[in-house]
Amino acid sequence: MINNNVYKDYRDNILIDKDNPVLAFKANRDRYFKNGKQDIYAGLAHLGSINSEDAITWNLIRSLSLSKDFSSLENLIDLKLSNPKVLLWTLSFDEESNELQYIVGSTIREIDGKHKGQITEPDIVIESDSHFIVIECKLGETNKFPNHLWESATNSNGPKTREKDYFKDQLFTGSSGYDSDSYQLFRMVFYANEIANKLYKKALFVSLTNKTWWDKKKRDSSSPCSIWDNFKKQVNQEKIDLKNVFWQDLKIQDKDLNSYIKNHRCLKI
Repeated sequence: MINNNVYKDYRDNILIDKDNPVLAFKANRDRYFKNGKQDIYAGLAHLGSINSEDAITWNLIRSLSLSKDFSSLENLIDLKLSNPKVLLWTLSFDEESNELQYIVGSTIREIDGKHKGQITEPDIVIESDSHFIVIECKLGETNKFPNHLWESATNSNGPKTREKDYFKDQLFTGSSGYDSDSYQLFRMVFYANEIANKLYKKALFVSLTNKTWWDKKKRDSSSPCSIWDNFKKQVNQEKIDLKNVFWQDLKIQDKDLNSYIKNHRCLKI
Protein backbone atom coordinates (compact mmCIF):
# COMPACT_ATOMS: atom_id res chain seq x y z
CA MET A 1 0.00 0.00 0.00
CA ILE A 2 1.27 3.50 -0.84
CA ASN A 3 1.15 6.12 1.93
CA ASN A 4 -1.28 3.93 3.85
CA ASN A 5 -3.94 5.14 1.37
CA VAL A 6 -3.97 3.18 -1.89
CA TYR A 7 -3.33 -0.52 -2.53
CA LYS A 8 -1.13 -1.33 -5.50
CA ASP A 9 -3.46 -4.26 -6.24
CA TYR A 10 -7.05 -3.01 -5.89
CA ARG A 11 -8.17 -6.56 -5.10
CA ASP A 12 -6.56 -6.21 -1.67
CA ASN A 13 -9.31 -3.67 -0.93
CA ILE A 14 -12.09 -6.06 -1.97
CA LEU A 15 -13.66 -8.60 0.38
CA ILE A 16 -15.54 -10.82 -2.05
CA ASP A 17 -15.57 -11.90 -5.72
CA LYS A 18 -12.31 -10.04 -6.30
CA ASP A 19 -11.82 -11.17 -9.90
CA ASN A 20 -15.27 -10.29 -11.16
CA PRO A 21 -15.01 -8.65 -14.63
CA VAL A 22 -17.28 -5.81 -13.49
CA LEU A 23 -14.58 -4.84 -10.99
CA ALA A 24 -11.82 -5.22 -13.57
CA PHE A 25 -13.66 -2.90 -15.96
CA LYS A 26 -14.19 -0.35 -13.21
CA ALA A 27 -10.53 -0.51 -12.14
CA ASN A 28 -9.23 -0.04 -15.70
CA ARG A 29 -11.49 2.92 -16.39
CA ASP A 30 -11.33 4.83 -13.09
CA ARG A 31 -7.69 5.35 -12.14
CA TYR A 32 -5.32 7.95 -10.78
CA PHE A 33 -3.36 10.02 -13.28
CA LYS A 34 -0.60 12.59 -13.12
CA ASN A 35 -1.90 16.03 -12.24
CA GLY A 36 0.72 17.32 -9.83
CA LYS A 37 -1.26 16.28 -6.74
CA GLN A 38 -1.62 12.51 -6.98
CA ASP A 39 1.37 11.54 -9.14
CA ILE A 40 2.53 8.95 -6.63
CA TYR A 41 -0.68 6.98 -7.29
CA ALA A 42 -0.69 7.46 -11.08
CA GLY A 43 -1.88 4.35 -12.90
CA LEU A 44 -3.46 2.77 -9.83
CA ALA A 45 -7.18 2.04 -9.62
CA HIS A 46 -9.45 4.26 -7.55
CA LEU A 47 -10.88 1.00 -6.19
CA GLY A 48 -7.60 0.50 -4.37
CA SER A 49 -8.08 3.58 -2.20
CA ILE A 50 -9.08 3.06 1.42
CA ASN A 51 -11.42 6.02 0.86
CA SER A 52 -13.06 4.45 -2.21
CA GLU A 53 -16.83 4.57 -1.99
CA ASP A 54 -16.93 2.17 -4.94
CA ALA A 55 -14.96 -0.45 -2.99
CA ILE A 56 -17.19 -0.27 0.07
CA THR A 57 -20.27 -0.29 -2.17
CA TRP A 58 -19.07 -3.45 -3.93
CA ASN A 59 -18.15 -5.14 -0.66
CA LEU A 60 -21.62 -4.47 0.74
CA ILE A 61 -23.87 -5.13 -2.24
CA ARG A 62 -21.96 -8.07 -3.73
CA SER A 63 -21.89 -9.76 -0.32
CA LEU A 64 -25.63 -9.31 0.13
CA SER A 65 -26.31 -10.53 -3.40
CA LEU A 66 -24.26 -13.70 -3.05
CA SER A 67 -25.80 -14.49 0.32
CA LYS A 68 -29.27 -13.70 -1.08
CA ASP A 69 -29.97 -11.85 2.14
CA PHE A 70 -30.84 -8.18 1.75
CA SER A 71 -32.35 -7.82 5.22
CA SER A 72 -29.70 -5.35 6.41
CA LEU A 73 -30.40 -3.05 3.46
CA GLU A 74 -34.16 -3.56 3.82
CA ASN A 75 -33.96 -2.46 7.45
CA LEU A 76 -31.83 0.54 6.56
CA ILE A 77 -34.21 1.88 3.91
CA ASP A 78 -37.34 0.51 5.62
CA LEU A 79 -38.56 -1.37 2.57
CA LYS A 80 -39.01 -5.04 1.72
CA LEU A 81 -37.06 -5.99 -1.41
CA SER A 82 -38.98 -8.86 -2.94
CA ASN A 83 -37.12 -10.67 -5.75
CA PRO A 84 -34.42 -8.00 -6.09
CA LYS A 85 -32.50 -7.50 -9.31
CA VAL A 86 -29.31 -5.51 -8.74
CA LEU A 87 -26.91 -3.42 -10.81
CA LEU A 88 -23.71 -1.73 -9.72
CA TRP A 89 -22.65 1.26 -11.85
CA THR A 90 -25.40 0.18 -14.34
CA LEU A 91 -23.71 -3.22 -14.79
CA SER A 92 -25.18 -6.67 -14.11
CA PHE A 93 -23.28 -9.47 -12.41
CA ASP A 94 -25.92 -12.20 -12.78
CA GLU A 95 -28.34 -13.39 -15.45
CA GLU A 96 -31.39 -12.26 -13.50
CA SER A 97 -30.34 -8.62 -13.89
CA ASN A 98 -29.29 -8.65 -17.56
CA GLU A 99 -32.56 -7.23 -18.88
CA LEU A 100 -32.55 -4.53 -16.21
CA GLN A 101 -29.01 -3.65 -17.29
CA TYR A 102 -30.26 -3.07 -20.84
CA ILE A 103 -33.30 -1.02 -19.77
CA VAL A 104 -31.28 1.24 -17.47
CA GLY A 105 -28.40 1.63 -19.92
CA SER A 106 -30.56 2.33 -22.94
CA THR A 107 -32.68 4.88 -21.08
CA ILE A 108 -29.61 6.81 -19.93
CA ARG A 109 -28.01 6.65 -23.39
CA GLU A 110 -31.20 7.93 -25.06
CA ILE A 111 -31.05 11.09 -22.93
CA ASP A 112 -27.50 11.72 -21.67
CA GLY A 113 -25.99 9.98 -24.68
CA LYS A 114 -27.10 12.81 -26.95
CA HIS A 115 -24.50 15.06 -25.36
CA LYS A 116 -20.74 15.00 -24.96
CA GLY A 117 -19.22 14.04 -21.63
CA GLN A 118 -19.75 11.35 -19.05
CA ILE A 119 -23.25 9.93 -18.83
CA THR A 120 -25.08 9.33 -15.58
CA GLU A 121 -23.90 6.27 -13.65
CA PRO A 122 -25.96 5.39 -10.56
CA ASP A 123 -23.96 3.56 -7.90
CA ILE A 124 -26.66 1.02 -7.02
CA VAL A 125 -29.84 0.16 -8.91
CA ILE A 126 -32.39 -2.27 -7.49
CA GLU A 127 -35.64 -3.43 -9.04
CA SER A 128 -38.00 -5.29 -6.73
CA ASP A 129 -41.53 -6.54 -7.30
CA SER A 130 -42.89 -3.15 -6.22
CA HIS A 131 -40.10 -0.55 -6.52
CA PHE A 132 -37.35 0.81 -8.73
CA ILE A 133 -34.60 2.18 -6.49
CA VAL A 134 -31.51 4.27 -7.19
CA ILE A 135 -28.95 4.59 -4.39
CA GLU A 136 -26.22 7.22 -4.54
CA CYS A 137 -23.30 6.37 -2.22
CA LYS A 138 -20.95 8.88 -0.60
CA LEU A 139 -18.14 7.97 1.80
CA GLY A 140 -15.71 10.86 2.20
CA GLU A 141 -13.36 11.11 5.18
CA THR A 142 -14.20 11.17 8.87
CA ASN A 143 -15.43 14.55 10.10
CA LYS A 144 -14.47 16.40 6.90
CA PHE A 145 -16.80 18.12 4.47
CA PRO A 146 -16.46 15.93 1.33
CA ASN A 147 -14.17 17.12 -1.45
CA HIS A 148 -16.69 15.75 -3.94
CA LEU A 149 -20.32 15.61 -2.89
CA TRP A 150 -23.20 16.16 -5.33
CA GLU A 151 -21.86 19.10 -7.35
CA SER A 152 -21.19 19.04 -11.08
CA ALA A 153 -17.63 18.66 -12.31
CA THR A 154 -15.61 21.86 -12.63
CA ASN A 155 -16.20 23.59 -15.99
CA SER A 156 -18.77 20.95 -16.97
CA ASN A 157 -21.49 21.84 -19.48
CA GLY A 158 -23.59 18.93 -18.22
CA PRO A 159 -26.13 20.92 -16.22
CA LYS A 160 -26.79 23.35 -19.07
CA THR A 161 -27.03 20.79 -21.89
CA ARG A 162 -29.26 18.39 -19.95
CA GLU A 163 -31.54 20.88 -18.22
CA LYS A 164 -34.40 20.64 -20.74
CA ASP A 165 -34.37 16.84 -20.47
CA TYR A 166 -34.37 16.72 -16.69
CA PHE A 167 -36.91 19.44 -15.96
CA LYS A 168 -40.10 18.01 -17.35
CA ASP A 169 -43.31 16.37 -16.15
CA GLN A 170 -43.35 18.56 -13.02
CA LEU A 171 -40.95 16.24 -11.21
CA PHE A 172 -39.08 19.24 -9.80
CA THR A 173 -40.72 22.35 -8.38
CA GLY A 174 -37.50 24.36 -8.31
CA SER A 175 -33.91 24.34 -9.57
CA SER A 176 -31.93 25.80 -6.67
CA GLY A 177 -28.52 24.10 -6.56
CA TYR A 178 -28.97 22.37 -9.92
CA ASP A 179 -25.95 24.04 -11.53
CA SER A 180 -23.91 24.08 -8.33
CA ASP A 181 -24.07 21.83 -5.25
CA SER A 182 -26.95 19.45 -6.10
CA TYR A 183 -26.52 18.46 -9.74
CA GLN A 184 -25.99 14.75 -9.04
CA LEU A 185 -29.10 14.63 -6.89
CA PHE A 186 -31.25 16.16 -9.63
CA ARG A 187 -29.99 13.77 -12.31
CA MET A 188 -30.26 10.64 -10.14
CA VAL A 189 -33.80 11.47 -9.06
CA PHE A 190 -34.74 12.19 -12.67
CA TYR A 191 -33.56 8.76 -13.82
CA ALA A 192 -35.05 6.96 -10.82
CA ASN A 193 -38.44 8.41 -11.76
CA GLU A 194 -38.00 7.99 -15.52
CA ILE A 195 -37.05 4.29 -15.35
CA ALA A 196 -39.58 3.50 -12.62
CA ASN A 197 -42.31 4.77 -14.95
CA LYS A 198 -41.05 2.51 -17.74
CA LEU A 199 -41.17 -0.47 -15.41
CA TYR A 200 -44.50 0.49 -13.84
CA LYS A 201 -42.87 0.53 -10.41
CA LYS A 202 -42.85 2.97 -7.51
CA ALA A 203 -39.75 5.19 -7.59
CA LEU A 204 -37.39 5.58 -4.63
CA PHE A 205 -34.14 7.54 -4.42
CA VAL A 206 -31.80 6.82 -1.51
CA SER A 207 -28.79 8.91 -0.50
CA LEU A 208 -26.34 6.73 1.45
CA THR A 209 -23.92 8.95 3.34
CA ASN A 210 -21.51 9.28 6.24
CA LYS A 211 -22.85 10.39 9.60
CA THR A 212 -19.50 11.92 10.66
CA TRP A 213 -19.71 14.75 8.13
CA TRP A 214 -23.45 15.12 7.60
CA ASP A 215 -23.63 18.34 9.64
CA LYS A 216 -20.15 19.66 8.81
CA LYS A 217 -20.22 23.14 7.28
CA LYS A 218 -18.00 24.53 4.56
CA ARG A 219 -17.01 28.16 4.16
CA ASP A 220 -20.38 29.31 2.85
CA SER A 221 -21.98 27.69 5.96
CA SER A 222 -23.80 25.03 3.94
CA SER A 223 -23.64 21.44 5.17
CA PRO A 224 -24.53 18.20 3.38
CA CYS A 225 -27.66 18.13 5.53
CA SER A 226 -28.73 21.63 4.48
CA ILE A 227 -27.96 20.91 0.81
CA TRP A 228 -30.06 17.74 0.99
CA ASP A 229 -32.95 19.51 2.73
CA ASN A 230 -32.92 22.31 0.14
CA PHE A 231 -32.96 19.77 -2.69
CA LYS A 232 -35.63 17.57 -1.13
CA LYS A 233 -38.18 20.36 -0.83
CA GLN A 234 -37.89 20.95 -4.61
CA VAL A 235 -38.95 17.41 -5.55
CA ASN A 236 -42.55 16.43 -6.22
CA GLN A 237 -42.79 13.62 -3.69
CA GLU A 238 -46.09 12.43 -5.11
CA LYS A 239 -43.93 11.03 -7.93
CA ILE A 240 -40.93 9.68 -6.01
CA ASP A 241 -39.91 8.90 -2.42
CA LEU A 242 -36.62 10.27 -1.06
CA LYS A 243 -34.56 8.99 1.84
CA ASN A 244 -31.16 9.76 3.31
CA VAL A 245 -29.52 6.99 5.35
CA PHE A 246 -26.09 6.38 6.87
CA TRP A 247 -23.48 3.66 6.48
CA GLN A 248 -23.12 3.62 10.25
CA ASP A 249 -26.73 2.49 10.72
CA LEU A 250 -26.29 -0.72 8.76
CA LYS A 251 -26.87 -3.79 10.93
CA ILE A 252 -25.28 -6.75 9.16
CA GLN A 253 -25.46 -10.35 10.30
CA ASP A 254 -22.27 -11.46 8.55
CA LYS A 255 -19.56 -10.85 11.15
CA ASP A 256 -16.72 -10.11 8.72
CA LEU A 257 -18.74 -7.65 6.65
CA ASN A 258 -20.19 -6.02 9.76
CA SER A 259 -16.71 -5.59 11.23
CA TYR A 260 -15.43 -4.13 7.95
CA ILE A 261 -18.18 -1.49 7.90
CA LYS A 262 -18.08 -0.67 11.60
CA ASN A 263 -14.28 -0.35 11.70
CA HIS A 264 -13.78 1.43 8.38
CA ARG A 265 -11.49 4.36 9.02
CA CYS A 266 -13.79 6.75 7.14
CA LEU A 267 -16.84 5.81 9.21
CA LYS A 268 -15.59 5.81 12.79
CA ILE A 269 -17.55 8.27 14.89
